Amino acid sequence: MDALRWNDRVYGPSVIDDPGVLSIVSCPTFQRLRRIQQAGPSSMAYPFKTVTRFEHSLGVYLLLKRLGAGRIEQVAGLLHDISHTAFSHAVDFVFSSEEQDHHERLKPEFLQREDLKAALAGLGFVPEEFYDDSIYPLLERPIPWLCADRLDYFFRDGLACGVTTEAWVREALNGLSVIGQTIVFDDARIAREAVGLFEKMNRNWWASPTESYIYNEFADALREGFRLGILDRQGLLGDDDEVLARLRQARSPLIDEKLVRITDLRPERLVGYVERVSPKMRWLDPPVAVADASSPARTWRRLSEWQ
Repeated sequence: MDALRWNDRVYGPSVIDDPGVLSIVSCPTFQRLRRIQQAGPSSMAYPFKTVTRFEHSLGVYLLLKRLGAGRIEQVAGLLHDISHTAFSHAVDFVFSSEEQDHHERLKPEFLQREDLKAALAGLGFVPEEFYDDSIYPLLERPIPWLCADRLDYFFRDGLACGVTTEAWVREALNGLSVIGQTIVFDDARIAREAVGLFEKMNRNWWASPTESYIYNEFADALREGFRLGILDRQGLLGDDDEVLARLRQARSPLIDEKLVRITDLRPERLVGYVERVSPKMRWLDPPVAVADASSPARTWRRLSEWQ
């Protein structure tokens, strides 16, 4: 592969021609992300949710490059979701945790696969340098900060769900900059709009009652698959189609019912529904650049601190 060219839904016509980066992208372990939907089982109910972990990972890499991140942080962005199990965060509704980050605990296992180890060695890196994304401040920051991961999935999912527009995303991208190691919006207006749209995505999609219903029903199907022995934790390291095929081949009335409840989603089923696990809540309080004529250095304040 000499170059990877595609029309990215967030960044437009894009090209990756760095041979070292292409060697990672071409690895079977990375290519697996093409077959993992970012929306997890929600994509079974909403066919327009077509964002994959592959697409998102390339997007985070492109955004980090756009923001001037160093090469190692760009590679960290490319690999940040490498260990997502089938159906993304669905596993977090089975093995629940406060942060819903089961895939992070699997990261060393994936990064130590021979194809990725060889590709990283060609770049002069070792897997251990990518175990912990928190050491890369442009890539990963806790909620409610801006970071390349959070911004890319916000822009990407927002476009897929019709919450944001291409024009607004383009304006938001052009209004981003970096002060020190912190991503900021240059304009408070764009920051406020981002907060509102991000909150809408959280309320209507990422953490909506419907999303909770879908994920909890799918988790029940996974639990039954474990109980019947047709699934195990290793099986979840495959892709969406592989796991779904195993569930359907089980010929389990309970599993079949749970899958139908998702694919034939009916609003009345949400009435009085009691969830086992709640979706992770997300919000933004972004840093905004401050124009201070008395200071030669740029500074920022959180949006919540503005008058």
